[in-house]
Amino acid sequence: MRSLLLLALLLSGCGWMWDQPKVKAFRESPLPLAFPEDRVALGENLDQAVRLGLKPEGGFAENPYAFTEADLLRGKALYQSFCAICHGVRGEGDGRAIPLGVPKPRSYHDPAVRDQPEGYFYFAATNGFGRMLPYKSRIPERERWLIAHYIKRCLLLEACPEEVVDAEVH
Repeated sequence: MRSLLLLALLLSGCGWMWDQPKVKAFRESPLPLAFPEDRVALGENLDQAVRLGLKPEGGFAENPYAFTEADLLRGKALYQSFCAICHGVRGEGDGRAIPLGVPKPRSYHDPAVRDQPEGYFYFAATNGFGRMLPYKSRIPERERWLIAHYIKRCLLLEACPEEVVDAEVH
């Protein structure tokens, strides 16, 4: 039956699909495209300290957002959704993925990491760090800063409100 259908198509003059005229979607553009090096995507912040987590003079930036105590609950939920699987609930690098063969990440409680500003954690979440993948395309900018704020305030400084510490988030 199949061979009869193909024979009928050939005899009718329809030809094969690859012989038909078409537009090739990924061909070279006939127009020259030039983009400036410092271009910013639509919706991105123009301030480099906010967008990259780096100060213009070097080093990591401080958090540009003023988060409230209520925002920390959202920060905890985001941390547990994206970070705790490897870094652990308390940031000690003992997450559930470690026994499965994922390399153990550095503990947030390491003195070299503990003293870093929030921009350090934001930069790592944005660009990835070591074997950690970047989360720039997965987590919006403000929420990456919120995760960094939660890590610094609740996990490292232990200055988290009781209702956030005791909250059960999923």
